[in-house]
Amino acid sequence: MKNICYFITRFIYVQFTNTVNLLLKLMPICCIIRIKIFLILSLCAFPIFSLSQTVITGNVKNIKGEYVSATVTVQSQGSVAISGFTSTNDVGNYSLTYKGTADSIIITVSGINIGKHQKTVTNRSAQVDFIIDEKPLMIKEATVAAQKIQQTGDTLNYNVGSYKDQNDRVIGDVLKKLPGIEVDLNGRITYNGKGINKFYVENLDLLQGRYGIATNNIPAEHVSTIQILENHQPIKALKDRVFSDNAAINLKLKDKAKGTLSINALAGAGYEPILWQAELVAMYFAQIMQNMSTYKGNNSGYDVAGEFRTHYDYERVYMNPGGMLSVQMPNSPPIALKRYFVNNSHAATVNHLFKLGNEQQLSINALYYTDYIKKNSYSLYEQYLPDDSVLDIEERINSTNRIHNAEMAVRLNLNTNNNYINNALNIKGNWDSDNALGTTLSRFNNINESILQHLDKPFFSADYTFSLIKNLKNNFYSAYFSAGYGNRPHSLNVKPANYFNRSDLSAATQYATLRDFSSVFRIAYGMKIKKINADYAVWGRADIKNLDTELQYITTANLAETADSLKNNIYYNTYQTGITQNYSYKTDVFRATLNIPLTYNIFVTEDRIPYNFQRHVKLAFYPSLTLSYDLTGRLTISTSGKIDKSFGGINSSYTGYIMQNYRSLLKNTFDKLFETKSESINASLVYRDAFNSLFINASMGYNHSTKNLLYGYDYLGILSVKTTIDKPVKSNGYNVNFSLNKGLSFMSGTLRLSGGYSNTKSDILVQDEILNYRSQIYNARGSINFGLFSFFAIDYSLGWNMNKSYVIGKQERFPAIRGLSQSLKIGMSFTKTFSAHINGEYNYNNSTAERSTTFADAGLKLKTKKCDFELELNNLFNSKYYISASYSDISAYYYRYNLRPRSVLMKIRFKLL
Repeated sequence: MKNICYFITRFIYVQFTNTVNLLLKLMPICCIIRIKIFLILSLCAFPIFSLSQTVITGNVKNIKGEYVSATVTVQSQGSVAISGFTSTNDVGNYSLTYKGTADSIIITVSGINIGKHQKTVTNRSAQVDFIIDEKPLMIKEATVAAQKIQQTGDTLNYNVGSYKDQNDRVIGDVLKKLPGIEVDLNGRITYNGKGINKFYVENLDLLQGRYGIATNNIPAEHVSTIQILENHQPIKALKDRVFSDNAAINLKLKDKAKGTLSINALAGAGYEPILWQAELVAMYFAQIMQNMSTYKGNNSGYDVAGEFRTHYDYERVYMNPGGMLSVQMPNSPPIALKRYFVNNSHAATVNHLFKLGNEQQLSINALYYTDYIKKNSYSLYEQYLPDDSVLDIEERINSTNRIHNAEMAVRLNLNTNNNYINNALNIKGNWDSDNALGTTLSRFNNINESILQHLDKPFFSADYTFSLIKNLKNNFYSAYFSAGYGNRPHSLNVKPANYFNRSDLSAATQYATLRDFSSVFRIAYGMKIKKINADYAVWGRADIKNLDTELQYITTANLAETADSLKNNIYYNTYQTGITQNYSYKTDVFRATLNIPLTYNIFVTEDRIPYNFQRHVKLAFYPSLTLSYDLTGRLTISTSGKIDKSFGGINSSYTGYIMQNYRSLLKNTFDKLFETKSESINASLVYRDAFNSLFINASMGYNHSTKNLLYGYDYLGILSVKTTIDKPVKSNGYNVNFSLNKGLSFMSGTLRLSGGYSNTKSDILVQDEILNYRSQIYNARGSINFGLFSFFAIDYSLGWNMNKSYVIGKQERFPAIRGLSQSLKIGMSFTKTFSAHINGEYNYNNSTAERSTTFADAGLKLKTKKCDFELELNNLFNSKYYISASYSDISAYYYRYNLRPRSVLMKIRFKLL
């Protein structure tokens, strides 16, 4: 046994050493020394396991020499227990791992059309091929339940009927139950801890990352299978060149849902207050065309815009709609949106995809969303100061948000094994505004003011992207171009403004317009040498930004005052060019990827108030390495390391004051380029056993960063003023996370467990004093859903978290904040057409006066031939407030959020086509 363990460990070491030597031969000599040091650091995080295992590979053909699709299992001789299983791939190959100690093992090949075939072999790694005489597998007449999960190569197939119950209306309800799959509150889907990179319906990406439209509208009864495509590379021309460890989801529809136009509608009304809800959803899925068009509106607390979130995107220049100005209002509480969301929402989207050929597609996606949102809350902000005093700010705020958002995207795409072309155009416009009226109190400097805030924040952007990849035998060529423009003319008005240490001010208005143009061009060449892929790229990028701001004071005499110190007109231009080298090595069980980008940066700043011109030139080197080893076919260990460097932007370059919100003034006091250097190392262990519905993911990470400037705040009463000192500062942190998903076949359910810990150390600047800050966050969560009987289902979850933030030497001033949450949902199906559910939630926080909040809801559903009736009863206990607390650096934040009252909503769903 010791010799076997030594042999395996030695094999891993030799494999990695040979890989590194081959990669180094292809690199420029100037990079070798730095890369060797980097590889050694990364290897420190790579765990080496010595395991005894037998690997059986082989091929399955019929007597005609044709490849056969079959299930292959391995078991110890004399045992009925299956030790491992797999399926043959498209060319009849398979690979199995056996970890037992039996002298002999049995390899079994079976399938409906080929019968059952076995071979007994010695327990050692070998190739076992099968040439079989096809004949149907004869079984006695019986009722056979479909297998919940089946695996074929890198594809997992979840049988929807095995997880669906009567209360599951859309496919998103089923996705939340599947072992290995998680769906968070924002609708983002992860598989075994990693976000999916594509969401297909019948192998077509209709929605371009906005898959919430599908998960919240496609009926569960229309889907036969949910496929997980592991290690999915969306660009076929890069399939064997660029490895992906992300998965994709593909929905396989039932025949009745294909080639048929389906239109469903909903109408609902209720009280308190007067409530309404309306929906119209049209769907068409065929081989050459797909369409999903929806309208949704309500004032009953449902977030219709949540379906429009983009969870993945193609590579492009992206214009961020966010601005520099904001209205001060409390954060949203960490509970279900329908508890507090007072809205009047309307949202419509049209998504259409044409197949112009076997591999060519044209997609058009358009949406419009408008909303009027009301919020009412109380908050207490406590900022701890170095002299042991506390700045307290109490705010009682009523706010409204008006949202108008329109977007359109057109994409023409060719995706074959040898050619990839992507043409894409995106246009987006927002016309949003925020209003807030509230009372601000502070004992720190005896402030008691009623303050009105108004923010206009329109935004417009457009971007175009062209991408080309061409494969020629073992070589490939690519070209990429993307350009975009964005404009954000924002303005913030605050009344009164006498807390600016002037008693004659009635208002302050901040104007801020940010214009941004960016473009990227890249050409690349790649070649394949045996098992090594080497890619080389030359690229350039230009970012042209202009920030034009002015802060005006309005006196009680209605006179406008400003000064150069309250203005900015700055151009911040970044020009980059670089050479990128990517090397990858891949075998059946081992993968290594090494990226070596070298970038030449030119930063040009032209400040016109007052005039100041600066030019900085920086050469940056950002190597990264990823290693992955498949130990058993089910267990994969991997590690990655990265060195990164970033430089300041326009937000760290302007020198005139900007009123970010009514109690925050920003400016930069140093003409020095802000620089951040960081190093990170991560390691992970991923286990997946589809046969036993077991999925495990464990990871750990460490990061260290160094900044050449330290930013902080000085507090002048309730007003915080940004300040900077010329001092290098270091920070570091590490984290550990774990998750487990286990399907419960005997109860048709899923058990989920997860937990995490993070620790951060850094320095912060408060009142010109440097403080040593520490943060520790713990979290744990467990959930289980199962069906006791065919008519009774339970879904229970329990979550716990603890937050400890403090300054070294003053830990007693920062007691730990602990939170606990529980939820229970019970579903009952009395008949095939009549069902009910009741659910409750309990939330606890140890740092508030009212430490707990409890919610309860209930619902009834009745199905008829023509329509479905749904009755919702929300907030049965009529809870008025949600109260919570949290830390941010060395400040504490307590808030009380007003909730929606007890309500009843009657809905009717009916099918128009």
